[in-house]
Amino acid sequence: MTKNINPLRMSPETIRKAGHRGHSAGAPENTLAAFRKAYEIAGKGVTCETDLALTSDGELVLMHDATVDRTTNGHGLVSNMTYQEIAKLDAGQWFDEAFVGERVPRLRDALCLARELGIIYQLELKVALIDELNCADLLQFSSFNFVQLGAVKKVIPEVPTVGLTYSGFIDPAAVAREANLDAVNLEIHHFPDGEAYQLRKEGFAVFLIVPRPEQLEILKSYGLDVEAQVIDAIRQGLLDQLISDDVAQVVSIIDKAHGKEN
Repeated sequence: MTKNINPLRMSPETIRKAGHRGHSAGAPENTLAAFRKAYEIAGKGVTCETDLALTSDGELVLMHDATVDRTTNGHGLVSNMTYQEIAKLDAGQWFDEAFVGERVPRLRDALCLARELGIIYQLELKVALIDELNCADLLQFSSFNFVQLGAVKKVIPEVPTVGLTYSGFIDPAAVAREANLDAVNLEIHHFPDGEAYQLRKEGFAVFLIVPRPEQLEILKSYGLDVEAQVIDAIRQGLLDQLISDDVAQVVSIIDKAHGKEN
């Protein structure tokens, strides 16, 4: 059965531009600075994939790792620290001196920025605070756990769900249908297998992760032109969102697909 209305389905002209943890190629990941840079590059409607963690006093913060060690000047488990402890940490200096003083944002802070600029967050689902913040229109939920996504869809049906996967499926549409997904985020290595055709035929949206430009150059030197494949897929209407660490790369690829050569 084909899904009737899917808010994540786009056309070649309206394909979504997205940044992995914001514009993490040019700013410290999962910070307001990274989200602002994604907006500056891609404009209103840019999607920023990000991650949620819960502090010991119940505050939702944006942090990928279980600890603060890698992306701040602090040490310890997020779950063992209060928000006030985390708020004192520097989340920018590790990336570049230009970002000294950048803080770990709360979900509340990021949502205020999203409302101001017109950003959409794709949250890798761990916990939620949707009703209190009245922010369903600013969110997508994503997870590798399709069972979890199916469950949350029953509770909050108005928030689109995105299945993340490193694997290929014999019948990806059947898997997406069982979990009541709106979209599936494919890895570039599986994209040529035809999953995008199957998913879009059944009414699902297709998101694609693109490696950074330096990685694509290595592949191209070996005779694999991934960028050309992605451009062709956009022109065929097989993609609904393109995501990378480098939002400028996403904009460039989509512009090329639309015939806007730099």
